[in-house]
Amino acid sequence: MIKKLTFYLFIISLVSFTIVNNFRDLVLQKLEAYANDYPEKVYVQTDKPYYVLGESIWYTAYLVNGIDHKRTEKSRVIYVELINENDSILSKKQLYTNDISAAGDFEIKKEWKPGKYILRAYTNYMRNNDADYFFQKEIPVWDANKTNSLSNFSLNKTEELISDIELTEKPDINFYPEGGYLINDISCKLGIKIKDKNNRNIAIEGVIKDSENNIVADFKTVEFGLGMTSIITEPNKNYFANVIINNEEVSYPLPKALPQGYQLSIVNNGSQIILKVTTTLDIGLKNSFLVAHQRGIVVFEKLETETKKTYTVKLNTNNMQDGITNFTLFDNSGNPVCERLIFIDNPSNKIAVHIAQNKASFKTREKVTLKINLKDKDSIPVYGNFSMAITDLDVVGQNSKSENIKTYLLLNSDLRGNIESPGYFFEKENDPKRRFLLDLVMLTHGWRRFTWNNLLYNSTEIKNRFKPETGIYISGRTTALNESSKKLPTTTRLTLMGGQPFQEVKQTDANGAYKYGPFVFNDSLSALVEARVKDFKSDADRTNRNVTILLDESFNNSPRISRNNILSPLVDDKNKLTNFFKQSQTISKIDADYLKSATLLDEVVITANRITEQEKRNKLLNERTNYGSPSKRIDLNEYPNRSSFTIAELLNTLPGIMVFNDTISTRNGGAPAIYFDGIQVQMSDISYLSGNDIEFIDILKGADAAFFRDSGNGVIAIHSRTGAYLRNINVKRKPGIIDFQSIGFYTAREFYSPDHANEFDDVKTQDLRTTLHWQPKIKLTKEKSIAEISFFTSDSKSKYAIKIEGVTTTGVPVYYLSTLTVD
Repeated sequence: MIKKLTFYLFIISLVSFTIVNNFRDLVLQKLEAYANDYPEKVYVQTDKPYYVLGESIWYTAYLVNGIDHKRTEKSRVIYVELINENDSILSKKQLYTNDISAAGDFEIKKEWKPGKYILRAYTNYMRNNDADYFFQKEIPVWDANKTNSLSNFSLNKTEELISDIELTEKPDINFYPEGGYLINDISCKLGIKIKDKNNRNIAIEGVIKDSENNIVADFKTVEFGLGMTSIITEPNKNYFANVIINNEEVSYPLPKALPQGYQLSIVNNGSQIILKVTTTLDIGLKNSFLVAHQRGIVVFEKLETETKKTYTVKLNTNNMQDGITNFTLFDNSGNPVCERLIFIDNPSNKIAVHIAQNKASFKTREKVTLKINLKDKDSIPVYGNFSMAITDLDVVGQNSKSENIKTYLLLNSDLRGNIESPGYFFEKENDPKRRFLLDLVMLTHGWRRFTWNNLLYNSTEIKNRFKPETGIYISGRTTALNESSKKLPTTTRLTLMGGQPFQEVKQTDANGAYKYGPFVFNDSLSALVEARVKDFKSDADRTNRNVTILLDESFNNSPRISRNNILSPLVDDKNKLTNFFKQSQTISKIDADYLKSATLLDEVVITANRITEQEKRNKLLNERTNYGSPSKRIDLNEYPNRSSFTIAELLNTLPGIMVFNDTISTRNGGAPAIYFDGIQVQMSDISYLSGNDIEFIDILKGADAAFFRDSGNGVIAIHSRTGAYLRNINVKRKPGIIDFQSIGFYTAREFYSPDHANEFDDVKTQDLRTTLHWQPKIKLTKEKSIAEISFFTSDSKSKYAIKIEGVTTTGVPVYYLSTLTVD
């Protein structure tokens, strides 16, 4: 009997061990899948925190892998939008990056309304998650021509602890037991967060009492309304936090303690983490499983096989990434029973930024040369992508407590809720007070991107609807003519017009869907999509073109706008805002006066040099051709009412050319060869064109046409207009063909910086700049580990802030502030 009992216990133990190990494997497998599918992150640095109407927002967008913050292997396309207070997208840019960053800019139109705009950035792949996970930053915009613009604008001030006011109403007090629950007879740290009805942080003191009115602990809040105390709860007792308001004691109930359970306690010493796991259950910790991960990457795991009721583990942080680490304890049934967040600030990841100035201080309109390089803790050069803004400190405040690329990637993007003054926690290195406060932030916030039950037991696999984009795709579907609901498989052909014309033929799938790409091109290109029921050799059959071509409008299809999780700049210095406002008014007046004088000067130049301008025009058009000068040219710039002409009407003005319907011929009966932006086409392919689509038409005869094949009857070379911004929309054309402007990647404008070494620039106008210089892309490589940047100071004597942000090739976010003096 004893042998049988021993055997059964052995079998039960073996089965239990197998089940627990299977659960461990499940957790690790799900975390690996989660990490592989982890969302990307986008951060945007702007040249300054606020603007006036008529200015430009200069920015650099950073796209990284959401796990290790290195270059992502998924997306190459970043969308950046400027949104007004009515949730209207006023401007949208499509940027391409082959490393980590891409530069862009937005022009704030003078006719827009002032207000709190949103700058939003995301990738197509990020759309698989909620829009709350996009990068969103508030951009205050004022009207410099309205004197009351500032007075009507509410500022975002630095959150400070309020201790000099008398409370007249109950503030909100929230309690956060470490690990998740209070457990009777186990000492537990209790996080505390206090705010009043105006959402202000409150400095307050109080005591913890049990239901028998015994004081068991006291507490007080420090910065950000945060505090902490420790208590041991007893069975059959309730506990309350008591504070004095209006000379009366007010009680707040604490979370109800569990009679039995688990406790996870962690102490973060910076270079070392000490964690303690305890339980009051009779089974002890046997078959419990503790796992720690950083954004899905496992950094520690422990499967307990003994019945002990407590254990302690010391972890060195030397090999950990900076950022939030999630510790979760599962019981022997696979239920998550404790969770604790810890922030890792690994000293091994410290980056030193060095800026060498060619002078200690500068005069107005003097050349500045900066040499920038980065080194790690061992003084070894560090490489990566960075951007730099230099702004006047008298007019543009630089609050070191505000958000930056380091706080966003390591804090804001991974935590639930708003993090007040995130830059505060990184102002001083190895500061015990800041480490303690940051640990309180971890204690009072949760992980935002998943819950364990959904991760482990969600049986329906979520398919990513939005795929990573590595370039521009041109896609859509084909249907039967006049029957948009009838899917029709066809043969399609894409033609992209440009300096190097591109053409490709593809079959659609059974549903008529087609997709071309990825392409990488800047600005916009004229494009044609053609479709045939059979193929392009069967046009003798009139039904071959009975196709409707539909085009996807991915660029214009923006996701919903959410006003959750918006980063707000800490704008709290009214004097600097007033100075900014006055200087903006002065700059606006200077620009207006200069524009008037420049307009008068341009009129004189144009009148005096009309012939020269015509020569310049012909030279410009000749640069678009690859065949030299034409026999005859039609320049549509000479047609004031160009949009009223069809292509047939334009060609019929040519001597010896006759166009009727889709046929073109010469007097001798032959048909000239037609080329549209370098691609040979038929008259039927371009019959939709109007004078508004065309820049110029060249006619080549005889020797002039020898460049082309099939030129016996001459050549007509048609060149489209370029640079016009047309939306990527379907246009009603003849059956079997559509044309459109395919929107390319935005090419950022160059930040204007006067050259005061040039005598003309030096005398033409007064030089005032709130942003002294903007350098959107500083790339440090093994071949070039030091970047040299030069610019001229303005007419303002001031101290300027040099702000550098970026990411190293190893995924370490960098934020650095320095100064430059102009006497």
